[in-house]
Amino acid sequence: MVMEAKLPNLPKKVYGKGIVADYDAQFNDPDFRNGIVTCAALSLDGHHVALGFGSGVIELADIDHQHTISRFQLDPPNHPVWIEFVHGSHRVAAEDNQGNVTILSHDMTSINIGTLPNNPLPAVTRVSDNGLFIVRVPRNADSSWYDSMTLISISGDPHMQHLAPPTSNSFTPTSNPPTRPSASPVIPHRRTLGFSPGAHYLGAFDGLSAFTWSTGSGELIASYHVTDFELWIMNPAVPLAHSYRIPDPVSTQPTLSLTEGEAADVHHSETHAGHNLDESWIKCPFYVILTKENTIYIRVVYGIHSSAAGRTPLFGIGIGEDGVEVYFDGELEFSIPEYRLVVFSGAGGLGAWYGDQVPSDPTYLYSPRSSKDGTRILLQGQQTAPIVVDLSQVL
Repeated sequence: MVMEAKLPNLPKKVYGKGIVADYDAQFNDPDFRNGIVTCAALSLDGHHVALGFGSGVIELADIDHQHTISRFQLDPPNHPVWIEFVHGSHRVAAEDNQGNVTILSHDMTSINIGTLPNNPLPAVTRVSDNGLFIVRVPRNADSSWYDSMTLISISGDPHMQHLAPPTSNSFTPTSNPPTRPSASPVIPHRRTLGFSPGAHYLGAFDGLSAFTWSTGSGELIASYHVTDFELWIMNPAVPLAHSYRIPDPVSTQPTLSLTEGEAADVHHSETHAGHNLDESWIKCPFYVILTKENTIYIRVVYGIHSSAAGRTPLFGIGIGEDGVEVYFDGELEFSIPEYRLVVFSGAGGLGAWYGDQVPSDPTYLYSPRSSKDGTRILLQGQQTAPIVVDLSQVL
């Protein structure tokens, strides 16, 4: 059920102890670094994987037939820090460790669409379901994440635009600003960042604030105050099996009415269909799941979030020391033994490293890269080589 990608130039080492000195030593050794898969991505259909090597090479491979279909060299040959499939399974966008963002495809000349400020830790990214947008959230200790959000547009003339930062009016009007819970994330991660179904809008939240933007104009639409982070979820645009409430915005763009009749608790909603789906989504981009008193313990929270996410897999991190639990449809589906994620717990973080880095999160939940139907999951934690878990025959 667990398949290691057997692809050209893939390093043989699969599991490491995750010691910071080891990461630094490996990256400081060009011979070793050039063969490390520094980042990877999985196509939405689950049939292709993109591998970014320390040498600046990016390979696209067919998982089913186990062979490379495209090979690119970044110019300059810096190592990539993130990759996303865009516009299907044969084109990718990538950012290198110097902040250069490039679109690569076998049927076109590579396009460098600009350079962004780089940080010691790579940005968090998420791609829209239609593959036309990537949102980039920097890990920048010098400023708030929402002040330097970037939207990367792929269709037509590819370009990047800065999303409008919130103003002072976008926050809770109080003489004593709310304080962030010590365990809450200071930036969004893959579970708390996403697009509306048609990618007209995007939303993000950390442990204190939530915001929505228009992908067309880059303008801020609304802001919210996050008071119970553990029970917040992005609107998955599928029916929810649990009761929920819709949080009231702190501020909204005057031309948009997002607050009318939306404070009441709702039970077992039905998904809005048709061309109005995005307009319905932006009126309730975030849900707060409701639970019975005295039932909020770790597995219940896992199940609630997983039920809301549906077939999108969620990793339960922090329960066991020897592996990761995987949840689907509100249930613990299976565990991945001897697999460890790299947990990021502060601005200093690790030195050089590879694979996904999970932020501190009181829910201990993480959304891995997966196919749209959830039957294939890409793993890359403390391994130098990514692993694809194929569940298509068992789910």
